[in-house]
Amino acid sequence: MNILYNQTLLRNFYSIYAALFILFLIYFFSGIESLGVFVEYLAIGVLIISWIFSSRLFKMIGGLFVAAGVIFTLTSGGGIGTIISNSTSNLPLLMFFSLLPWIGTVVKVGGLDESITDMIQDRKNRVDKIYGSSVFTTYFLGIFLNISAIYIIQRVLNDLFKRAPVTLKNEFIIKSTLRAFALAVIWSPLEVIVGLTVDSTSVSYFTLLPWLLLTSVIVGVTEVLLTRHEFKGFTIDAPFDEINGSALRKSIIKMLILLVSFLSVVMFFNMNSDLDFVLTVALIIVPFSFVAAFVMKRFPIFLKTGWSTWQTHNNHMQNFSVLFLSLGIFSGGFNSSFVPELMQQVFGYVDSFLILILLLIMLVIYGLAMIGVHPVATLAILSEVLVPVMTAENALSIGIVMVVCGMGISAAAPYGVNATMTAQSMNINPYRITKMNMGFSLRMGLTGILIAIIALVI
Repeated sequence: MNILYNQTLLRNFYSIYAALFILFLIYFFSGIESLGVFVEYLAIGVLIISWIFSSRLFKMIGGLFVAAGVIFTLTSGGGIGTIISNSTSNLPLLMFFSLLPWIGTVVKVGGLDESITDMIQDRKNRVDKIYGSSVFTTYFLGIFLNISAIYIIQRVLNDLFKRAPVTLKNEFIIKSTLRAFALAVIWSPLEVIVGLTVDSTSVSYFTLLPWLLLTSVIVGVTEVLLTRHEFKGFTIDAPFDEINGSALRKSIIKMLILLVSFLSVVMFFNMNSDLDFVLTVALIIVPFSFVAAFVMKRFPIFLKTGWSTWQTHNNHMQNFSVLFLSLGIFSGGFNSSFVPELMQQVFGYVDSFLILILLLIMLVIYGLAMIGVHPVATLAILSEVLVPVMTAENALSIGIVMVVCGMGISAAAPYGVNATMTAQSMNINPYRITKMNMGFSLRMGLTGILIAIIALVI
């Protein structure tokens, strides 16, 4: 192990990821069996090496996930080969995080991050006023850029709050970005949880849409009013840049063009290919970023800045690798175990009481998220578990709760994508994020259940 732990390897970690992702894509599109086996063993190798360089917390988390996944797999009749192959299930997600800096670099070199700062800042640097602006901006970008929006806004806020107390900065960024993102994407047709729910309930997206929008607005307004009050009276030491109205309008137009273009490209490929959403976005990020930089006439500086930023980012992705690769082993084993069947029996006991079914859905999604099962995986399990209790009358209500709870917990789940990315960038324990946002997640989930009951009655 000490042989592997050296600075030369750490400085060149980006090349290991690049090799893994390139080989994975070649296998994905070619289907060459022998290459697939090689990628699986390479993923295990990356997991082991990343574990050596990861923090103590993620060493523990990764070890627990691998141990639980191995036990689940072996007790359900699987073998070592199954365990190894399960490790690659989250490679598209890992690749997505590897490539995120490119879209962030486009925003930076195009001067759009300055426009975002202009939209967020307050002349008197009042934190409660900045909070409302930050939520709106994150919401706006989240609709178009999905998870990439969190990365961009958090970077801007981190710079704006660089002279503020660390505790205030962390609490502000965690609450304003993760909560706004959860609210923004519950009605997005590009969100994988929305698509999965539409498929599993057979409820039209356009039937779900008004109820999801209503939930988003109600929870959003409530949260801004509640949380702004928490920050009332606080100010930060940050320079205020006088806003050039004409320049800001041009930047906003440029940003809208960028966002709509990105959304259109993602939607086109998402509708005209069999690729899942995360892999679609991951494949689009780099070519889209290069084309956008070229159109903005910022290509040379984009290339130089992007390459340096991407290398640095990937050289510090060990915690992500440990989490997602070990989580693949755990999720694969969990899905093949006796637990999903047991869950179906429990739902069968309450099939006559819709309110209990909805509360149980929330409990399952939130409970499994706390131990690292992604809501997408949970909803895939629930789509089978709920078949005996789902009817034409309650399908809409069930669909509303599945989407709202699936995204609601994203703001607080300690091993979820959003919280993990935030914890990594802030260098904090992910359970601190859970502590700050769990109240929001519970309020959002319960509001979703209330809206679902109203939808049933109406």
